[in-house]
Amino acid sequence: PVTVTLAAGFVLTLVVRSPLVGSGSPFRRRHLLVLSPLAVTLLILVWGSVMHHPSTSQSLAPNWPGYVVLALIIIQFLVGIWVVWTMKGYRWFSAFTVALEQWFGLASAFVAGMSVTGDWL
Repeated sequence: PVTVTLAAGFVLTLVVRSPLVGSGSPFRRRHLLVLSPLAVTLLILVWGSVMHHPSTSQSLAPNWPGYVVLALIIIQFLVGIWVVWTMKGYRWFSAFTVALEQWFGLASAFVAGMSVTGDWL
C-alpha cells in the first residue's frame, strides 16, 4: 500500500505540476536535482555488495559496515530535505518524488544491512 500511494501521488503531481513535463516554466538543469537522492541509494547498494559478509562464516560480522549503511540513510534523508527546499514552485512534485526515492532507499538499506551482517531472513 505504501508504494502504491507514493506512486499515485508521484503520477498525480507529475501530471498536474512538474518541471519535467509541459509546464509554464522552461526546463532547467537544477530540476534534475530531484533525482540526487538516487545517487545515495546506489551508494547503499554498492556498499552492501562490497562489504558482504558470508553467512557461512564462523566469525561474527563487524558492526561498523552497518553503521555506514545507517549513515548513508541519514545522508539520503538530509539530501531529500534539501531537494524539496530548493525546488520552489514544484514542492509537491519534489516531495512525492523524494518520498518515493526514500522508500526505495529504505528497501535498499534493508537488503544492504542483511548483506553486511550476513544475517539473511
